[in-house]
Amino acid sequence: MSNNFNLKPLISILLIVIMVFLFIDVLGTILIPFIVSLILTYILNPLVEKITTKFKVRRMVISLILSIIVFLLFVSIPLLIIPSLFVELKSLIISIPNLIILLNDNVLNPINLRYGTNFLIDYNSIKTNFLNNISIINDSLNIFSPLAHKSMIVIKLLTYIILIPFILFYSIIEWHRLINFFDSLIPKSYVTNIHNIINDIDTMLSAYLRGQVSVMFIMSIYYATALQIIGLKSAIVIGILTGTLVFIPYIGIICGLIFALVVGITNYHDAYNNLLILLVFGIGHITEGAFITPYFVGGKIGLNPIMIILALMIFGQLLGFVGVLLALPLSTITVVLLKHAKIYYVNTKYYNEE
Repeated sequence: MSNNFNLKPLISILLIVIMVFLFIDVLGTILIPFIVSLILTYILNPLVEKITTKFKVRRMVISLILSIIVFLLFVSIPLLIIPSLFVELKSLIISIPNLIILLNDNVLNPINLRYGTNFLIDYNSIKTNFLNNISIINDSLNIFSPLAHKSMIVIKLLTYIILIPFILFYSIIEWHRLINFFDSLIPKSYVTNIHNIINDIDTMLSAYLRGQVSVMFIMSIYYATALQIIGLKSAIVIGILTGTLVFIPYIGIICGLIFALVVGITNYHDAYNNLLILLVFGIGHITEGAFITPYFVGGKIGLNPIMIILALMIFGQLLGFVGVLLALPLSTITVVLLKHAKIYYVNTKYYNEE
């Protein structure tokens, strides 16, 4: 067995991860503002370090500016962006009956005539159910109506809007002290091994989180702008949805493309505009996969598409929304621990004994 590798640091980190997991499972949504703030601090810390080093600006000043920016973003999302997204989503839902008519007339009826089948979408029953529930749909898509009757949701939303920037301000200022505090708890004999494991986690996690946030932002702007240029209705909501979901391999672009084609088929009666939609998504997917993601995220980081989707599903099922927030960090830690466990295993007498 290698003399410079010890299994105890690996087990120690694994036990800490399990304890954190149980802690999150017990407290649940209470931890959301703290988790979001710490993730934002982790993502923004390199920027803070560069500004403090290059421009000699105090960390407290940078922290205050970033917290104000985050606060303004959180305020603008529910007040400006979400209502406009819901308006576009409502128009998208209202156009679904027309899409059903088009599918029946242009796709299913020709198939039935040719092969003697009887595939047909029952438009009348769907229309009846749609009309019966349209008031409920309108209420659910009106952000002010349900929230007005659910004061606890409003209070919780306002609490998050205030708490996250507040916690972010102090977490950026105290980031080094926080790291040093946990670093001081590491047993002296395991410092080197645990630092190696943590450095591997940081390398992989920073490459994914910081890079993927940039990719999501760029692709949201691209899809929203490109679809708006070709005149697609609901371009903003489809563009933001596609760009935001781009961190889920293939799922994001497939969902966005389906929504875009639904709107396109409903509103355009020629193939030209629908081909433009396919062109926009084709260029976006190729550009994102070949240039943007490799540049911002880097090469292989140990999280392949299947692992990302599986992690989101597992941690989302176990911990709800908190699990979705922590799915990628926890899966990254798991990958690194498995890598170091393999190093230990291949150096054991059991493995090497012939």
